[in-house]
Amino acid sequence: MKNTTQTQTITVLEKQITEKSNKTLYLVLRQKGFADEIIEKINKEVEKRLESILNKKIHKLENMHFDNPEESLECFLLKQVIKILDDMQKEKLLNISEEDKKIIFDILNNKDIKNKEKDQ
Repeated sequence: MKNTTQTQTITVLEKQITEKSNKTLYLVLRQKGFADEIIEKINKEVEKRLESILNKKIHKLENMHFDNPEESLECFLLKQVIKILDDMQKEKLLNISEEDKKIIFDILNNKDIKNKEKDQ
């Protein structure tokens, strides 16, 4: 009787694992949309360039003392990302409209305003 129960359990588990692996395989092999591919390529390029910049400036950043290190580092990273995106635009790798740039700067300004409000 135990053998039958174990066999049934194994069969049920095997079915569940097979179904789950088929769903996972479908998601992995599913072709990405054109927009998703472009966004992924841009993200990889930005990450690669940002890593390069950080590797060059890490010693300076380590020796600096900030009042609010987390906020300062976040601002530094955002400014570097904006510079990278501008460089990519100049290289014709990316087209950023003036509206997109305005949105980025608005986000930065809103963050600055919120931080000033917190300080008061």
